[in-house]
Amino acid sequence: MALLFIFALMACAAASGQQPSRTAEIEAERERKAAALEPEQNRGIERGLLILNEKKIVERILGGLNGLRIRLGGLPVAQGFALGPEYVREDLVKGNAHFRAAAVGSIARAVKYDLQFTLPKLANERAFVDLYSAYSNMPRIQYYGPGPDSAKTGRTSFRRETTEFDFTGGVRPWRQFTMAAKGGYLMVNTGPGNHHRLASLEQNFNRFTTPGLDRQADFLRGGGYLQYDWRDNPGGPRTGGNYKAEFAYYSDRKFSAYSFRVFDVELQQYIPFFNERRVFALRGKTTLTDANFEQQVPFYLQPVLGGSESVRGFRPYRFYGDNLLLLNGEYRWETFSGLDMALFVDGGKVFARHEELNFRDLEGSAGFGFRFNVRNNVFLRVDVGFSHEGYQIWFKFNNVF
Repeated sequence: MALLFIFALMACAAASGQQPSRTAEIEAERERKAAALEPEQNRGIERGLLILNEKKIVERILGGLNGLRIRLGGLPVAQGFALGPEYVREDLVKGNAHFRAAAVGSIARAVKYDLQFTLPKLANERAFVDLYSAYSNMPRIQYYGPGPDSAKTGRTSFRRETTEFDFTGGVRPWRQFTMAAKGGYLMVNTGPGNHHRLASLEQNFNRFTTPGLDRQADFLRGGGYLQYDWRDNPGGPRTGGNYKAEFAYYSDRKFSAYSFRVFDVELQQYIPFFNERRVFALRGKTTLTDANFEQQVPFYLQPVLGGSESVRGFRPYRFYGDNLLLLNGEYRWETFSGLDMALFVDGGKVFARHEELNFRDLEGSAGFGFRFNVRNNVFLRVDVGFSHEGYQIWFKFNNVF
């Protein structure tokens, strides 16, 4: 028994001697790991967006200095990357007058100059007046032929030169509802395109298949619109809706051959869930034209389907017709601050007679996209659309709707 008691005392002593030593080892290991720790690093796209956001790089470039800034985009698709100066003042007369002037061009020799002056807060912010003028010369507008049966292989190009002057005046009986009247003058000239890989339009089509090919008119135009817009943020909406109906009459002042009426209706709806971090965005739009007796809608003013703003799996200007129907649906979700992703489906068609306004024979596409934003306003959109004619990739400096 004495021997066992001595062994027990020795074991306790050994254990008490080892415990402080083991505790010290664990503590030393913790200190070593803590010294080696590095802050978590954001990589790839996320790191780049965080830098853009923290340094306010986009706001500095686009915001400019004393009203002068860089304008990105602003030209129709297929005209090349557009860049140029823009001068904007929204602080004139204590914010009661806005002025904007811009000039953009591309390496395809497309140019656009426009000038705008707005009085947005008349009558205690219940009325507004807008004056706008622009000159554009677009040498690579594409044309595949008339109607929904045009062939993909029939792609040609033409030059479209326009000069326009427009006046808009309206009232807002309440903040979300607008009624406005519009009037203006439009001069159009078309000619051979300069696309090096495409035939010019007049080589494949004639004035019988393509109204207005042989002569272009000047138009006196006028009309108006009604709009109810209750979106939370037009630059990147997550809830609300935007509903607009517009009418215009184009009077041919040169030939009395191309006078017509056009009626547009567009409905947008945004359905949020999960604290507005996910959104179903829906759009339906139709454009109906009606030419005067024995007159025609010229091809260069016909509604067009295809491209980054409509059915995104098709090339721009893929379908020309007197009437149009367009449907878009997107599922958008926030991946992290500064970047949203989207899955989308598009459908639409052009048609000759109003009786064909239905959901039959729609051209369809589907795809995915990325929405880069600053202060919840989209400044860069990347969409990839797929259709039975292949796929298209779009880089745009605006939201699709």
